Amino acid sequence: MKIFKINNQTDFNEICKDIKPEKAGQKLMEKKSNLNFFYIKDIKAPAANILKQDALSVGAELVCEKSVILGSGLSNALLIVNDKQIEILSKKEALQDFELKELAKYLKNNFTKPKKPEIMGVTNINEDSFNSQSRVDTNSGIKRIITHIEDGASYIDLGGVSSRPGSKYCGRDEEFRRIKGIIDEIYRLNLYQKAKFSLDSFDEYCLEYALNKGFYMINDITGNTNLATLAAKYDVEYCLMHMQGEPTTMQEDPKYDDLIYEIDEFFKIKIKECLANGCKKIVLDVGIGFGKSASDNIFLIKHLEHFLHFGYPLFVGASRKSVINFYYKSEIKDRLPGSLYLHLKAFENGATIIRTHDVKEHMQMFKMHEIYSDFGVW
Repeated sequence: MKIFKINNQTDFNEICKDIKPEKAGQKLMEKKSNLNFFYIKDIKAPAANILKQDALSVGAELVCEKSVILGSGLSNALLIVNDKQIEILSKKEALQDFELKELAKYLKNNFTKPKKPEIMGVTNINEDSFNSQSRVDTNSGIKRIITHIEDGASYIDLGGVSSRPGSKYCGRDEEFRRIKGIIDEIYRLNLYQKAKFSLDSFDEYCLEYALNKGFYMINDITGNTNLATLAAKYDVEYCLMHMQGEPTTMQEDPKYDDLIYEIDEFFKIKIKECLANGCKKIVLDVGIGFGKSASDNIFLIKHLEHFLHFGYPLFVGASRKSVINFYYKSEIKDRLPGSLYLHLKAFENGATIIRTHDVKEHMQMFKMHEIYSDFGVW
């Protein structure tokens, strides 16, 4: 007999390829191999006591304040449970009072993470985007787009205006002047058939022009769900982003009472509006850098998995942003390593679409991540 301690992030099914267990048993045990943490704020003491006992009865655990044993007041708690235990526990809590029915509903959500990321390459046809290396004119923009596609990008995001903190909107006429030529060229060359094109805009006129030329996503930083009607009309994706304030008024150190909860409530309201406007192809963007402090941005990436409960793809764009500079002083041109790390963690925590200025480097990084993750035991 030989014994080895292996990486606990090794894909369970890859291990089973070597072990060759009975298929039904493998499916059952897979649910036991994934451990979940659910952080519960302000749970009532009676609910905590009930949940504690129910969790222990299925082999799970609830960590809570010692005062809950007295049966009064509120506590924060951590539910530690595997996928199989979730199935049993959610049925138990659905029969309980003290808001545990709401917990049961939440536990039943699907938190499945994507198998592979989709890379979105950035092309800015303006002169004020924060990363000067991404700025192009029509000719250089087409070359950049073709390179991004050849490097493996499945999305291309075209921006005619800057949305960096402190930026001012140039107006519809100027935005349209900037984007019209390159959109026409994208259409003439049939590039929209080789990748999904997105317009980073909140102007309906500019967006509709792009959609009539084969564009597939409305990338809207404002959360104006009236644009979801336009997305529904053309049967395209609408990227719904959270932003506190607007580019001209963004605070360097904004205050949130409860960051994840506030963004969650924002998405709940806005998703209902999107659906009411006939839009079903929704993508959610927590808005890294848009009215968040550096610590807020890291916190959101680390706990991104929460937002999978909505059932829509998650979008993250941390490429070369100031959050990297906050923790490691660096010029924009020197922030590729930080961008790669944040985007890898975003994908591991549930992001499907990764928006980046550096497509080739991201494709290489994610390819190695795929190889590493899928590697068997031996």
